[in-house]
Amino acid sequence: MMTDGPKKIYVSWNTYFDLLRTLVQAIQSSEFHPKQIVCIARGGLIPGEILSRAMHAPLAIISVASYPDQKTEQEKMMFSRDLTTATPLRRRSVLVVDDLTESGKTLQMTKEWLCWWYEIPKHEVKTATLWHKTWSALTPDFYAETVTPDPDTGVRPWIEQPQELFANKL
Repeated sequence: MMTDGPKKIYVSWNTYFDLLRTLVQAIQSSEFHPKQIVCIARGGLIPGEILSRAMHAPLAIISVASYPDQKTEQEKMMFSRDLTTATPLRRRSVLVVDDLTESGKTLQMTKEWLCWWYEIPKHEVKTATLWHKTWSALTPDFYAETVTPDPDTGVRPWIEQPQELFANKL
């Protein structure tokens, strides 16, 4: 990973896939064995798809918008009405996947929404991200890497993921 001062962390595809490997290993070495992967679009799409394959669990997608107009601060949370899945939803051992925690609101509210809308018992839902930012109010059950504020300035870094870098060059 390269940094652009304390504000941005640029992540290569190689680093991204190394983090995914670390996340898969953490989940596989735990007592939790996902029977359903629910990824949060957009950030959780790539990790969710790979975890679905690695865990041999069906994939469902929920669209959650919390950064209207690509702003960098969370505002009102908006959920898609339904999950998109090609198989019936399994209501046990559900793993909710996103790319990172910033405030923790997206993961927390998605978990609550799934439990309420699909009547999934809370103890059946776990969360996973590639990055856990330590200032987040929610710590995912599984994560690959911890991100901390700059120790000198307290600045909280923004992570530029490889798909963002690629899309910006098109």
